[in-house]
Amino acid sequence: MKIYNINNTYNTGNLEILKSYMLIGCRNVEESNISIQISSIPVNSEQPIHAHEPEQCYYIIRGNGLMMIENEQEPVGPGDAVYIASNKKHGIKNTGNDVLEYLTANTPPFSESYEQKLWPDKQTGM
Repeated sequence: MKIYNINNTYNTGNLEILKSYMLIGCRNVEESNISIQISSIPVNSEQPIHAHEPEQCYYIIRGNGLMMIENEQEPVGPGDAVYIASNKKHGIKNTGNDVLEYLTANTPPFSESYEQKLWPDKQTGM
């Protein structure tokens, strides 16, 4: 058994707009049919609108935000879960006064090239 956390997995590096860690992905669990990330967005920032083939779910851990999927926008907060269908344009904006933290899960997992592009850095230690 291996336990993954922000100290031993891949991350986005020191981006000003957000910080994201690939907790479970194809580079650390090859046989997985799902990938899981934890991300945080600072106050007055947002995740850019994007789309990808894997379907995805967001679960808000703390903070408040505005979830955008295609032409819809809804406020989200702690305890909210949002489903995003495959290839739908989506993003999330921090609308609160604290860090917006959320967990995402995707199936199928992102490809290795997609992971390496967005989560290139590996944390060490534990």
